[in-house]
Amino acid sequence: MHELLLHASVPASRQKQVLNILAGIAAMQPQTFHERHRVYKSTRPPNTTPTQIGGSQAVGGSQAVKSQGSAVQTAMQGDLFFLHLVEDLAEQGEDGRGEEAKASEDDPMDGLDAGETTNAGADLEEKEIPALMTTTAESNGAEFTPKSSTPKRTLQFRDIPEAGNRRPVTSRLMADIPINRGDVDAFMSAMEYEQVSIQHLRGHRFAHNSISLLFFQPFLQSSDPATPPKLIALDPWSYILQASLRVADGTKPDQMVRGVKELMALKEMLKGSVELEMVDRMALDTRVR
Repeated sequence: MHELLLHASVPASRQKQVLNILAGIAAMQPQTFHERHRVYKSTRPPNTTPTQIGGSQAVGGSQAVKSQGSAVQTAMQGDLFFLHLVEDLAEQGEDGRGEEAKASEDDPMDGLDAGETTNAGADLEEKEIPALMTTTAESNGAEFTPKSSTPKRTLQFRDIPEAGNRRPVTSRLMADIPINRGDVDAFMSAMEYEQVSIQHLRGHRFAHNSISLLFFQPFLQSSDPATPPKLIALDPWSYILQASLRVADGTKPDQMVRGVKELMALKEMLKGSVELEMVDRMALDTRVR
């Protein structure tokens, strides 16, 4: 599977305005999301064959683990890549800022009528939308207290974007492997991977036709064992807007062309409000150095 991407950097001061615009384009209310990314690094020497996924490592419970796992192994031949174990914390109600802050985010478009929402792209009048992180001081350094229930988990592989890409969008190979059961740490250890950091993505998501829109800030989770985990914003003064579209078979030009056209139509729609662009492919390099 291939992923087509465009990105934009948005000042934090424009968060409410951009949420209005995206809500108007997508004709939907923002959906709050919070993902914890456990980042794993390969410990095996370069240019060696990775351990077979599946088999005695009892993780997964679906055919997707074997089929997509084989595709990941093929893509990783020769190079070492970081892998992300993504846990969906929004489904568990895990927030890290207390119930009062969570309650203010239940309806981020509170106060917008349906008619106002659908015309938000044209009418940029400011509305009072409770922000996911209302101020930098509230979110940066806030304690994070996870729940005891197990969140939905996905093992993510993202290849380095294609070089010499003549398309006006970023293109890369990707795979998402659902983890339904089992000991993930033992599974990753058997694959010769070790955890090196924990990152969090917090923001809002939208869907526009086949495009997934994520409007978020990235955080690092503190690793000091003597203190409770805290989330530290990498850049508290800006947000990232990511527009992504997945193509089932990247070897079929007609599917890639349709995907590119859809992303470019969205880029033109947002022109003047948010400038979606290709990012430097090295900024998305997922190889271990």
